Amino acid sequence: MNDEVVRYTFQFEDRKVVFDTDTKPHQNRVGPDYPEWTRMSYRQCSCCPVKACKEDRCPVATRISAVLEAFASNQSTERVKVTVETAQRNYYQECDLQVGLNSLLGILMATSACPVLERLGAMANFHIPFCSTRETLHRTVGSYLMQQYFKQLRGEEPDWELKELKELYTELEGLNRDFSKRIEGSIQSDAVSNAVIMFFATSVVVASSLDQQLQKHEKYLTNAM
Repeated sequence: MNDEVVRYTFQFEDRKVVFDTDTKPHQNRVGPDYPEWTRMSYRQCSCCPVKACKEDRCPVATRISAVLEAFASNQSTERVKVTVETAQRNYYQECDLQVGLNSLLGILMATSACPVLERLGAMANFHIPFCSTRETLHRTVGSYLMQQYFKQLRGEEPDWELKELKELYTELEGLNRDFSKRIEGSIQSDAVSNAVIMFFATSVVVASSLDQQLQKHEKYLTNAM
């Protein structure tokens, strides 16, 4: 496997679906082949800083449109065998489809050209599927603090108190609500819509109580006795 590619394989009883996903930033594409719901002006997220144009496409929508099409006839609770291949190691889990899609959508959305979600893009380089809430907390906060370290080296003002991270999570809470409305009614299956909600669910939990979450898991995160 290429260092910049993560392969997701969904094995059903009667078919197999494979997605090769780049971990590098994805350039937004435009074109007439995308469905109407991918237009930037279609139920645009309130937090989106991009001025809507009829010809423009939402980068997240175009990034995940193929996933919606691939699983249009599937339900969220269908059992599936998911294999995730990276250059370093492979992962395997038998789970509900929405759980596997949540993991795939996480990397797709974070590496889209969305100006809000791109702030999560650094974690895509170290993608770990099927993370628990504690693992996600460790990866997210750890990645953010690493960015602050390099900001300090460049002579910029670091945010050691995580103020901007808390603001980002609050913004993601609104993005979750708005983007869910964008895809609402665009597909018959609930698998992808539930996976999108799951992707943002952790953000909502962390946003509401980041300090409390860190204190709650302090011993686990720091290996303190």
